[in-house]
Amino acid sequence: MEGILPLTMRAYATPRGSGPLPTATLPILTPHSVTAPPAQDPARDPIAYVRAHAPWLCAQELGALVVGSQALAIACEREGIAGPQPKDLDFAWALAPEEGRALLESHRAFVPTTTGSVDRGTLALRIGDLRCEITTLRDSDASMPLAMRIERDLRARDMTCGAVALSLHDGAIHDPCGGVADWRARRVAACGDAEQRVREHPIRWLRYFRKAREWGFDVDSKIRKLRLPLSVFDSLPKEAIALELRAALLHCASPGRFFLDLFEVGLLDRLLPELALQFDGRPAGPQRWHPEISQSLHIILALEWAVQHAQGLDERDRLAVLIAVLCHDLGKGYTRPSDLPSHPGHEHTGLAPLSAMLDRWPGLADARARSLAQKVCELHQLARRLEELRHGTLASLYDTAFRGKDAQLELFALAVAADAAGRLGEEGCGEPTRVKVLEDLRRLCACCESVDAGALRQQFADLDAFKAALHEARARAVAAGF
Repeated sequence: MEGILPLTMRAYATPRGSGPLPTATLPILTPHSVTAPPAQDPARDPIAYVRAHAPWLCAQELGALVVGSQALAIACEREGIAGPQPKDLDFAWALAPEEGRALLESHRAFVPTTTGSVDRGTLALRIGDLRCEITTLRDSDASMPLAMRIERDLRARDMTCGAVALSLHDGAIHDPCGGVADWRARRVAACGDAEQRVREHPIRWLRYFRKAREWGFDVDSKIRKLRLPLSVFDSLPKEAIALELRAALLHCASPGRFFLDLFEVGLLDRLLPELALQFDGRPAGPQRWHPEISQSLHIILALEWAVQHAQGLDERDRLAVLIAVLCHDLGKGYTRPSDLPSHPGHEHTGLAPLSAMLDRWPGLADARARSLAQKVCELHQLARRLEELRHGTLASLYDTAFRGKDAQLELFALAVAADAAGRLGEEGCGEPTRVKVLEDLRRLCACCESVDAGALRQQFADLDAFKAALHEARARAVAAGF
């Protein structure tokens, strides 16, 4: 598997300046023909990295473990299957936070962290050039045997694939919940009783579906069959739910299918009722314009296209585009049944539900993302046919939506293109639509900005008269150059 190589005895070369390591602390592992990676690379061999930079952390009495994706990746590699691509290096150990801090400070490895993290038993430390976190083993106490404490900690985690640990002392794998087997089977399953896990931390209910869509896995039937009261979410900070929704948009190859999962199990109605209407079986529009027929499929396809074509953007811009695509058709949820399959006026109808949805979950969209979503919702159809509009209408459109440094023309064009591409068999229309919309908007802006508003202002003492004259001047510039 790319990114993780087998642990070998060679990887446990004596750390610089640490003196020889006791032979008894070295794991007995099968040699491999692949040359061991440098000890300075934590992504390739975390134990070698720790032994090189913090050998004291490998002492048996600390019970220190590599946890999370790093541990799962190494366990999968030993089983000969492709594992995750680790992003962080996290640890757990037997020490209480107070004892742990004292030890970290004695080795000059302590890094201050938030009070909330410390309250949860998590400390920060520096190993070499890497900032890491280490958490006290949970669901146990110091009177229990270490092996029992490790097992109880892992069994109390949210999902089996995340309940795998690697001992720093001897390289042993701990997998009491069968996480490697579930990873092999491409299944997201809860550790133990799914209902209990969700009642402990309700955000897990969303995370199970989000991680499944992120990895391309199935969700275990025991999770899908959960029928807990939706009031369990009332105990969560709104920002925590917003962060999970953001993660789904940013990390899932198909965010729309994640939201469909939530709809199917009854969660979307509780969290995003405005969006839930998009998945209730209503048509996307007349079949000649929407061959996919279903509005839910249109949203799914549009988001998939947007995910693929927004990869080069920074995270903030990428999230803004995806929120805009997610919300561009919210007005279709409020179409009168007598008007179906058409959705007359849905662009304007969607503005109020969009504001309500974003207001409900602070932190889901910042002011810039909200502005883009509103523009896309209101103008995604109009923007594809600017050449049909009157010159005065175009001048007004520039003034109300596309004037200024933060007009976000590129992001707007990308979101509009996703709407065009989100139709069955029409994905090839996305890029030409993006290019056309962007070129049209840039031409419109260039025409309107060719008018010297400052010089014109000096000709009028009355503000209203100036605004009218400026509008007329821009309309003439559009007529001449658009």
